[in-house]
Amino acid sequence: MNRFLKNFTGRTSTIGRRSLVISMLVLGVVVFAPMASATILNGCPANPGDTVVMTGGCDATGGAFGTLLASLSAPFVSTLGTNSGTLVSAVYREAGGTLDFYYQITNNLTSTNCGHAGQPACDPLNRETDTDFSTWMTALATRTDGNLAPGGVFVAGTVAPGTGDRNSGSGNVVGFSFNAPPFPTPIAPGMTSIVLIISTDARNFKAGNASVIDGGVTTVASFEPAAGTPEPASFALLGLGLLAVGGIRRLSKTSR
Repeated sequence: MNRFLKNFTGRTSTIGRRSLVISMLVLGVVVFAPMASATILNGCPANPGDTVVMTGGCDATGGAFGTLLASLSAPFVSTLGTNSGTLVSAVYREAGGTLDFYYQITNNLTSTNCGHAGQPACDPLNRETDTDFSTWMTALATRTDGNLAPGGVFVAGTVAPGTGDRNSGSGNVVGFSFNAPPFPTPIAPGMTSIVLIISTDARNFKAGNASVIDGGVTTVASFEPAAGTPEPASFALLGLGLLAVGGIRRLSKTSR
């Protein structure tokens, strides 16, 4: 009888340890699966209400671009005809599945009411803004190697923003300021910005808007994050969790 009780107790202890290990795996799946869809790989974090100085850790030059999903080149002319140019935007998917939104602005030498013989010089561009990023995690970055980006949609621009920001409240508007201290450098006529990046935890996108500002606001078509399905890795983690639960149930039956 004593030998039987000893064997039974040892077996129960072994099953208990296995159950504990599998239970911890399941807990890990539950805790960490949501985190798999909240990874941002580029830039300086920007929460609603934040203003970021675009130096140091905000430079993504030399990093991986990811896979090009969509691009758009949108010409613009200001309502006053004091500048014109092109805003190029694109969406890239990083290796982890999250999306980066890229932008670049070129300010032309001429427009309707400027730059031609007998006309004043065109206005510089001071700011660029993008919507709608509410509910999404965002990080801001720049890169000077836009000419290397897949798709050939960007060039190696030269004008860098001083700061990046996200508005308070919903945080739906993300902007880049070129006329901000300590080194204000507006995009002068004939110049092109470096590539501006909003890195997000979104996994899908849709049509959106971007604006250039020189005192007035000119809005063009662009892209914005959109709700999507969970990433394949999340499905894999969920499947692992279900297998673990099944293992616990089998062990329980065996112990009985």
